[in-house]
Amino acid sequence: MRTSVRVTSQGSPYGRFRRALDRRQPTAALSAAAELRHVALTDALELLLLLRDSHPDRYPRAALRWHARYCREIPGVTLTEAAAILTLLAALADGPGHPPARALAGLFDARELDQPARILSRWVEAGTNAEKASARR
Repeated sequence: MRTSVRVTSQGSPYGRFRRALDRRQPTAALSAAAELRHVALTDALELLLLLRDSHPDRYPRAALRWHARYCREIPGVTLTEAAAILTLLAALADGPGHPPARALAGLFDARELDQPARILSRWVEAGTNAEKASARR
């Protein structure tokens, strides 16, 4: 019995999802994510940050969902850690996100969760570079 996976000329759903994230296209990213069986927690974090920047009205609910997944999927999350992460996610919604993002990356580093820490560091760097470019204009 053969199993076939439908791939369009635009590639696989995951490929479209990654391209949409890389190009900072929230609608395309959400659409491609809906086609996936599973979105990894790290990919969901990238999508969460994209929503924070592009659709702040959708961010709070997405942050709660990401937090719930984190608590469920990462072994040994304590109440204190869960509260700290939720507080930092909430702080990301309010104004410049660099300090809470750095603190969140620090928590991930402490748990040796390198990929989420790198995602947050890249996001902070991209925001810093955008602010510098905007200030030069």
